[in-house]
Amino acid sequence: MSPESAGPHGVDVAIVGGGAAGVLVATRLLADPACRLRVAIIEPAAELARGAAYATQQPAHLLNVTAGRMSAFAEDPGHFVRFLSNGDAGAAEALSSSFVPRREYGRYLRETLRAQPRHPALQWLRERATDIERRAGDNLLTLASGATLAARAVVLAVGNAPRRIPAARLHGDMRLADAWDYAGVAAIPAEADVCIVGSGLSMVDAVLSLVHGGHRGRIRVLSRHGLMPLAHAATGGADSAPIDALLALDLRERLRLVRAWTRAASEAGEPWQWVFDRLRPHGQALWRSLGHAEQQRFLRHLVRHWDIHRHRIAPQVAQVLEALRADGRLDAVAGRLQSVEARADGGHGIRYRPRHGDGEEVIGADWLINATGVETHIDLQPDTLFGALRARGRVLPGPHGIGIASEEPGRVLDARGRPDPGLFVLGAMRIGTLWESLAIPELRGQARALSDHLRATFAEPVAPTA
Repeated sequence: MSPESAGPHGVDVAIVGGGAAGVLVATRLLADPACRLRVAIIEPAAELARGAAYATQQPAHLLNVTAGRMSAFAEDPGHFVRFLSNGDAGAAEALSSSFVPRREYGRYLRETLRAQPRHPALQWLRERATDIERRAGDNLLTLASGATLAARAVVLAVGNAPRRIPAARLHGDMRLADAWDYAGVAAIPAEADVCIVGSGLSMVDAVLSLVHGGHRGRIRVLSRHGLMPLAHAATGGADSAPIDALLALDLRERLRLVRAWTRAASEAGEPWQWVFDRLRPHGQALWRSLGHAEQQRFLRHLVRHWDIHRHRIAPQVAQVLEALRADGRLDAVAGRLQSVEARADGGHGIRYRPRHGDGEEVIGADWLINATGVETHIDLQPDTLFGALRARGRVLPGPHGIGIASEEPGRVLDARGRPDPGLFVLGAMRIGTLWESLAIPELRGQARALSDHLRATFAEPVAPTA
């Protein structure tokens, strides 16, 4: 597919963002030969389906879920595995339980999009959207080049934005890399001592990038809890949990019951991971059944513990981390970053407040890597499209100030809490409302529901003006 101009007449559906979420929506819209909606993707990257997760080309960066669970279509669970195996049934069976390189998933999404019957009609603008104005019942998108595009409906599929370390905590000459800059992290000198701020999945990527680049220095991981993601176990057990037993409980009682389930699993010879696998399909129901105060309590006290159990890593990746720790090259520190100071030798002093201690301590490092994860607060992104939409009153922060307020099937709520008939969102920015809204099972479900709604609502395209 080559980028095309949308021309002067606009489109029916403009998808802002060409990562996994945007490509899944476009794939659904272009799958029906009878659907004549004009669709455009606005994405400045050189390739589609190369958002933060799938832009890496490093083979050590693996999917965090087995291939058998990563189909783009819930109704066809084997679709991704068949793609990987080229139709070889024996290979497909082996691949189903494997953790494959993430770059293969980006390729899969691109090829799946290209295979849709109406793919030749897709318009791809290698641009960045900077504003969306409501005009005469339509949306007028302003692009970074100054060009504009009219669209009857806009889908915000912008994906994940990296959280920034506050500039006030840093000094001007520091050597700082972003965990999502895979090539930049891999290029850090092999002998450099590194401090990674953040201990989640972005940290794991950064460590693997360092190892890929032949790094031999010491790696210190600093985060508020000092907790690292845990490993997957072999799949098995029941497909679902008795969710009704949890929905009727408050947060503290839910925690007690989940702990009881994990103890019972251990006594039965099952890995604790199976308990969380059974809970996996019910994440949104569990979140939405909590009251506002209980959700806040979860965010204050339990979210990090939930994350390391829920968002796990491939066993072979966990083995790499364990080997580094056993060699004394990797360790984790629990504390809150206070500041980064310049040292006389050109390195940095990372000053932090220990989680369970008084005063402050310092970590010495030659490089700092920001692995603090995804920024979900739109009010902390004033210079982005979200900032422009916020200024226009077209979006409202979601519950607890995270993401964008929305209702099914992704319709955005404006500053007065009213649904916008032509502005939609899916994926990362629905986190405040749905909580579980980042992974492929959620993205593919949202993409299907949203595309069905768009086809039903905008079935009759507006004829181009003469």
